[in-house]
Amino acid sequence: MAKKLKGDQVLTGQLLREGDVVFYTEDGNWSPDLQNAKIATTAEQIDELDVLIAKAEETNLVIDIYPIVVKRDDAGKLVPDLIREKMRTTGPSIVYA
Repeated sequence: MAKKLKGDQVLTGQLLREGDVVFYTEDGNWSPDLQNAKIATTAEQIDELDVLIAKAEETNLVIDIYPIVVKRDDAGKLVPDLIREKMRTTGPSIVYA
């Protein structure tokens, strides 16, 4: 069951094989780009996230699927509301040697 969060939401998860962070898109696919994510803005759309999660989990393509709250920055780009999700979308904060 999707968490009851406040605000616009998108679904995120990780590709099972690669481990990459991905976002559910309007066309029912997964994209590594948050800007392509399908945004749930109404109560009805947010309630539908549970159904989308269940369907997506059946494919075993993406794991650990859950909704996150997003908002738009000054430039109009989608950004996660929580620091944890910001870190997941931007990648590691250190350079690999």
